[in-house]
Amino acid sequence: MYKAFANTSLFTLTYVICLIPTYYAAYAGIAENASLDAPAILYLLSMLGIWAICLIRGDIIGKLWLVLIPTVAFIFNLTPALTSIPIVPYAYHLLAILLGAALPSVALTAADGYEMR
Repeated sequence: MYKAFANTSLFTLTYVICLIPTYYAAYAGIAENASLDAPAILYLLSMLGIWAICLIRGDIIGKLWLVLIPTVAFIFNLTPALTSIPIVPYAYHLLAILLGAALPSVALTAADGYEMR
């Protein structure tokens, strides 16, 4: 399962699937309400999925900092003063998708039976 995210299409598709609930939760106003209701829990679960996907893909491509990009979007979505700038979280999610899909995978190590070239 871990190596499945070496496929850029699978990474992009799962990221987008996890991203869809965050748009609903952003419109539900979870930053202003500050309550732990159903949209807030849905938002947190989808962000946990995005972070997991980015951690796995970041390890595969050798860029562990990839998880920091959706973290910035998370901060912008949950900070009431920053929610007035609605394009920033979308831009950071798009940046994470583009970087995660465009950066090449690190060659498999000798322990996996392949040489690094």
